[in-house]
Amino acid sequence: MKMILTQICLLLLCLLFVYTSASKFLDYDKFVFQMRLAPVPLVKIVAPVLGWLVPAVEFTLSIVLAVGMFVPSIKIKALKASAFLLVAFEIYIIILLLSGSHLPCTCGGIISTMGWKQHLFFNAFFILAAYFSIKYLKKHKTSPAIDRGDDEYKILSRA
Repeated sequence: MKMILTQICLLLLCLLFVYTSASKFLDYDKFVFQMRLAPVPLVKIVAPVLGWLVPAVEFTLSIVLAVGMFVPSIKIKALKASAFLLVAFEIYIIILLLSGSHLPCTCGGIISTMGWKQHLFFNAFFILAAYFSIKYLKKHKTSPAIDRGDDEYKILSRA
């Protein structure tokens, strides 16, 4: 069951990053404009570069997550990279919240309708899902048969 939840986590993260990267690529000008409003001087300066870099990283990560669903050796790396990116987004959100600015979300699509506090919880959910998936995979990394599911592993280990 936990392996299924890990696969679901990989799938949800993959879909999240495909969606957000597509939204940012399709509305590049709006994404860059909103980043330039941020109270972080460096973000303002490099906004045009980040406008391509962030969605490119998200899209690349979505591919790695998709491959990770079928290639066990990539799963943990994909989940760690996802958690790292989401933590970076969380830090950015915290900076925005502490600044007191009432800025629009730069995420794109339906996700951009969330407030910053909602966004913190949204990202935290995915960070925790990735964390617990990593923890589970590391704990059960002893046999490749485990990657096929807990029940099948029990059957294989008795044979």
